[in-house]
Amino acid sequence: MSVPKIAAKVKPKTPVPPPKPVKIGGKEAKTITRVPKDFKVVDYIRNGTKVMLYAQHGMGKTTLAMLLRNPIFLPLDDGVGFMQHPVTGERIKAIGDITEYQDVLDVLKTDVFEPYDEIVIDTITEVQRWQIPWMLANVKKQGGGKAENLEDYGFHKGYRHWFETMEELLVSLTNWVRKGKRIILLAQSNAIKMSNEFGEDYKKVGPDLYHDDKFSIYNLVNQWCDYILRINHTDLVVNNKKATGGSRRAVYLHPTVQYEAKTRKDFNDYPCVTFENPQDDSIWRLLFNGN
Repeated sequence: MSVPKIAAKVKPKTPVPPPKPVKIGGKEAKTITRVPKDFKVVDYIRNGTKVMLYAQHGMGKTTLAMLLRNPIFLPLDDGVGFMQHPVTGERIKAIGDITEYQDVLDVLKTDVFEPYDEIVIDTITEVQRWQIPWMLANVKKQGGGKAENLEDYGFHKGYRHWFETMEELLVSLTNWVRKGKRIILLAQSNAIKMSNEFGEDYKKVGPDLYHDDKFSIYNLVNQWCDYILRINHTDLVVNNKKATGGSRRAVYLHPTVQYEAKTRKDFNDYPCVTFENPQDDSIWRLLFNGN
């Protein structure tokens, strides 16, 4: 005779209450559900380009940038307002009322650049200088309080904030590169002290951007760029620390120990590119296949 099984009593589950909404500043925060992307393998093509053009003052950086196909300038250098297009004689196209770093951040979020092919920042050296007062006003010290200068943040922390501020700017510029724009950073020239792990440190000519071994804005921006171009004299001779030569200029695009340069294309047949006169756009025709 089989013994009937007695069903075990199942304790009903206690319903789990929905999570309480997160509140920020006394207000309910909105929850955003991220939809996963449908990733695919494609032939990657990026039409936008990132270019650094640097030289000493008065060598023709802005003039050469005006010879681009369809540029719009962020004129941080007041000298731009006195210049005219070297071929047409027209006034330069520029964004007005850019007087502080916050203006640079704000304008990059607008659609004002849509009709143009190139965004020219004249100069990134000046942008770097404008970033410091912006940081002092917007980036608090650890534990709170306003910093009076970079050193006031604590040991090397101000330079880290400066580095991160430039990183954020490059992210904004990259968004325009992805839309097919050419970003042209103009910079002053300076001799940068470079560390040499195999011997004595040395100086190298490059864009005038802050550099140290820990937080180097110089390295950050240079690594971001596809091309680094240097305008310099072609017939410069230094003898007994005295420089002599004529006024012939060229654009250099291959790096050496003496100066910074960079190219992503095989231009080995071009040790430098002519910039004989203010109407000479040879470098742009070479880089952009005549476009």
